[in-house]
Amino acid sequence: MARYPLVFGLRDLIQGEGFLAGVAVNGRALLHEDDGDIWIEGINPGGFSETGASFADAVERFRRTYTSILFDIASDAESFDEFKRDVEVFFHDCASRPKADWEQAVQDVRQGRIKAEWLTRKPADAPVTIEVIQFEHPSSKNNEVEVGTALAA
Repeated sequence: MARYPLVFGLRDLIQGEGFLAGVAVNGRALLHEDDGDIWIEGINPGGFSETGASFADAVERFRRTYTSILFDIASDAESFDEFKRDVEVFFHDCASRPKADWEQAVQDVRQGRIKAEWLTRKPADAPVTIEVIQFEHPSSKNNEVEVGTALAA
């Protein structure tokens, strides 16, 4: 079964009790097919996955689930500082098996065993980052376009 290592960038505005936060991530995920379904498993952030009938469907569901998790964290947080801490914990929660599978998939891409011409290629060694900031004065200057999803190579 082919496993495709993905890198992605997501940007969200999240409201909590008394705060507006921006969450920007550059993360990793693993894509694979199982019984005709497409699965995307989060690596950073980890601990969740989604499935769909197509790549686009799986990406949309993965994105929606990720945002829903941020909403849940915000609804439980009593302050921006608590929200930021909990989002960072969520982002860095990564089990060793999925991470090792992702790293092996990167090697498979680099050695030509996995090909995915339908995906843009980006360096696998790009930093995995999360930034959580509080917007004291919301402004259109804070708007950013999401990076999207690409094959890690």
